[in-house]
Amino acid sequence: MASSTRSGKGQRRNQPNRSFKMFYLALGLIAVLGIGFVLFQALSKPASVSNTGPMPNQAGLNAPVGKTDDNYWYKGKPDAPVKVEIYADYECPACRSLEVELAQANFDGLYVETGKAQVIFREFPLKTIHKSAQLTAEIARCAGDQNLFWPIHNALFDSQTQWAKSLGPKSQIMAAVEQAGADRQQIESCIEAGTYTGVINDAYDAAIKRQLQQTPTVFVDGQQVNFETDFAKTLMAAVDAKLPASSNN
Repeated sequence: MASSTRSGKGQRRNQPNRSFKMFYLALGLIAVLGIGFVLFQALSKPASVSNTGPMPNQAGLNAPVGKTDDNYWYKGKPDAPVKVEIYADYECPACRSLEVELAQANFDGLYVETGKAQVIFREFPLKTIHKSAQLTAEIARCAGDQNLFWPIHNALFDSQTQWAKSLGPKSQIMAAVEQAGADRQQIESCIEAGTYTGVINDAYDAAIKRQLQQTPTVFVDGQQVNFETDFAKTLMAAVDAKLPASSNN
């Protein structure tokens, strides 16, 4: 009995120590999970925004342009062996970085104009965080009526660093559009009439239906590209991997 009693006292004395150990183990586990979550979030984000300077001057595109059967603007031959789909928002800084890097790498010259890839731009305006996302998407579509979708597309991204920070961005956006060669009055009339409001809303809904959550999101032949470092190098490698062997020469 004496032995049993001493054992019971020993157990009572050790209980606080075990409780503290369990407490610290729990804290450690929470810390590890927290660090893991942060790392996961960091790795799941697109490449960092590094290109804040002006886009390289892009000469006239020597490739077919038009709209796909599901009403999105494209550049490049419809029968190109590789399809590149870009979901983007004109006010998204990372989307601008993507466009700048592709221009710097002469992606259009190497892939679009040579018939290797067709690029399809799919609007995904993040309207809850970007106040001019819807407007700029509609402006680009209105410019398409003047056969200027891609020049205005480029101009909107090029001027983003100015108008996105403005309290009254519309005047700066329209100035950039006009400078890029579009008829400002026609664009404004198109916007006021809401000509493409429904089209952009449908584009947004289509992106959500595809379960997309961020911009830019890019697919090459239906396979999502995982951007961890350079946008252009990663995308060019993804396209090269899909090209027939004879096309890489």
